[in-house]
Amino acid sequence: MHRQETKSKKGLIWGIAILAVVLLDGGIWFGVHQQAQAKAAAASASSSKAAVRSRASAKKMREATQASEKAKDPVYKDFAADGLSFNQVQAAKQLDVTAVGDSVMLGSEYLYKELFPKIYFDAGVSRQIYEAPDLFKSLAASGKLADTVIIGLGSNGTFTDAEFASIMNTLGSKRQVYWINVHADTTWTDEVNRDLVSMSHRYQNLHIVDWHKASEGHDDWFVADKTHPTTEGQPHYVATVAKAVLAKVK
Repeated sequence: MHRQETKSKKGLIWGIAILAVVLLDGGIWFGVHQQAQAKAAAASASSSKAAVRSRASAKKMREATQASEKAKDPVYKDFAADGLSFNQVQAAKQLDVTAVGDSVMLGSEYLYKELFPKIYFDAGVSRQIYEAPDLFKSLAASGKLADTVIIGLGSNGTFTDAEFASIMNTLGSKRQVYWINVHADTTWTDEVNRDLVSMSHRYQNLHIVDWHKASEGHDDWFVADKTHPTTEGQPHYVATVAKAVLAKVK
């Protein structure tokens, strides 16, 4: 009987010992596992912070580089005050453009060519819209029509539906056409501007450049005839056109 009790006690002791070892090992494993998780989390946080710092550093470098490029770019300096972004100016330099207009456009030829160095420019004094259909046909035949077309006509008179349709048919539906509306002290100004809006609803690729609105209240931008921009007004005029053409570039 005594021996059986002793064996039972020994068995119980061994059971307790084994349980203690298991619990101890489990505790050690749990502690080690927790430490490993903590280290992994710390490493991940450190890596994330390093990535954020790296991106911030890269952004600062890009901004510094662009600031340096802006400072060196005379074209950007000429147009920044009128709201053209640096990226828009760079896009303008690479854009193939055909520009056709009257004397209002002609007076700003040097600025058009500065901002759009790849431009084909054809503007003439007293040019009327009724002259444009044949002119555009000639440009098309000689391969001088770019995918982006700027038109500055209407200061010298109105147009008919047939004349306008001829122009747009020659240009086609794939070219983007930017027609500058009229700021002029004439009896037909409002009629031309209304008709241009009407035509923009008819032709999806026709965009009206609202020079009339942009120049409203700025009589100092014009010479005595209230039609042709002064040297002070010309940058505002060309910038208004460029912002419309480059609207998708930020």
